[in-house]
Amino acid sequence: SQVSDKMMGTLDAYIEDMKKISIIPSYLDVIKSGLQASNRFYEEKANNLTIEIPSSTMSDEERNRINIQRLVENSIYFINNLKKGTNTVYLFDRYGHSYFVIKNTGVRSDISSVYDNWKNLASAANGTPVLVSTQETSGQNTTRYVFTVVREIIDTSFTSLGMIAVDANIEVIENIVEDLDKVTKGTTLIIDNDNRVIYDSQKKYLSQKVSDPELLSNALETQGSFHRTVDGEQELTIYRESLETGWKVFITIPQKHLMADALRIRNSTLAITIAIACFVMFISIILVFALTSPLRMLVRLMKEAQTGNLQVVFPVRRRDEVGVVGNAFNRMINRIRSLIDDIQQIEQRKKEAELDLLQHQINPHFIYNTLESIRMTALLHDDSEVEDMTRLLGKMLRYSIHQGIETVPLEQEWEHLRMYVNLLNYRYNNQFTLELPQENLSAIIVLKLLFQPIVENSISHGLDKSTSYMEIVISYKPEGMDHVFTITDDGVGIDADDLQRIRETLNKSDQFRGSGGIGLRNVHERIKLRYGNAYGLQIESALGKGTVVTIRLPAVPTALEGGNKLA
Repeated sequence: SQVSDKMMGTLDAYIEDMKKISIIPSYLDVIKSGLQASNRFYEEKANNLTIEIPSSTMSDEERNRINIQRLVENSIYFINNLKKGTNTVYLFDRYGHSYFVIKNTGVRSDISSVYDNWKNLASAANGTPVLVSTQETSGQNTTRYVFTVVREIIDTSFTSLGMIAVDANIEVIENIVEDLDKVTKGTTLIIDNDNRVIYDSQKKYLSQKVSDPELLSNALETQGSFHRTVDGEQELTIYRESLETGWKVFITIPQKHLMADALRIRNSTLAITIAIACFVMFISIILVFALTSPLRMLVRLMKEAQTGNLQVVFPVRRRDEVGVVGNAFNRMINRIRSLIDDIQQIEQRKKEAELDLLQHQINPHFIYNTLESIRMTALLHDDSEVEDMTRLLGKMLRYSIHQGIETVPLEQEWEHLRMYVNLLNYRYNNQFTLELPQENLSAIIVLKLLFQPIVENSISHGLDKSTSYMEIVISYKPEGMDHVFTITDDGVGIDADDLQRIRETLNKSDQFRGSGGIGLRNVHERIKLRYGNAYGLQIESALGKGTVVTIRLPAVPTALEGGNKLA
């Protein structure tokens, strides 16, 4: 069991390295430039169909194609040799044109037949690596078995440039399994999630479906063992499933070999343990301190890096093998930090742009309707209502349109909401009542224009025409480390189908793009962009029973623009 765990760990590490190799083109400008040139070349060629006239000299189009091929294939040389055991690295542009450099193992002849399957798998994964199980290939008059990692190449603008496929020879697994079989004196079988054989010690069933239902029925867990009789001989089968790849390894050992080894090891151990115990202890101490100390330090630093601490540095004292590995580890950590910084900057700029876009979307219909109400009031009444409505509208416009401030104290939001309801009451003859929390919440900082779109939505869609009156109540309560606000109206409510459709719309950010006004989706999207997916809006309603909208915000302090601090 221990040996199988080590073997699976070694295999997982190798496949993980292949996946890391597959991401290299997304960060190398020379590869991206080559694929972009290839895409432009074949796109222009497809859009500008011309009749080729035979000529004794090479055409401009042919020279361009050769230059693009050289540019892309020159960048493949170092990727081809990054990992021992990789057969060939293939790059494809968006139109399926392949680029590769021939190694001593040759190039597979079935690229055109497997490309469509690779492309579908890579496109469905949206830029994450996909592991393709063992396949039989041919090249240079030889037949071999390989497994492949494919990945879509995406640039920083999230545009697909093409695809990379990294082939690894099945001999990589064979080298690992041979050592395992020498220890166990048994046979090893590795299958994928579709029960297709990735590798077997006898090499009889490579890339075939497992034809032994008893074997599969006894291995329903992620790990374990079972006994069975095959051709009259008792066998023990130990199996393990990789959490990384989902591959499952079966190690089958005849029980007579197990017992023979146990007896031999017992007798040998009793005979030699006493004689060599002191010598072994002396040698072990020397080896531990002289040889393994740097390795253990490197392993410890790697574990710290796995937990997220990327500030670790391995001190290189000698130019031996450990020093070479230490230098490589330091370079890897520096590169990871650089990539993380780049990604964080890109995501921050993206969020800022989307927040600005959402913040500056203003519903003009309310402004037009209110101005019309002011005009009609001035025409019909000629009294102080005109002055009051104009003053309220001016304050609301200054509050709504003022740029550079994303968050405000809660009291300012309450004041804006009161002005909004007062204007509506001028227009609709006091049909609306607004009730706000009585407790002092001035220390709370919220997003600007957080409540007004929700109240506007309640008035626009929830007013009962038969009563022509609506009461809107806003309440507050803390829940753990969160602020929770509840906006309740006594309107007509929402039927079950419409309520389900609204909830689905809130959770689909792509439907928000192109929306013309500030509504429920606007508020929900702004909260998620600002504080994360754990926060936002929840809607509860029933036809004839009003609507309840719940807003959840974090109560922990966070850095805010304009010098504000969130309580």
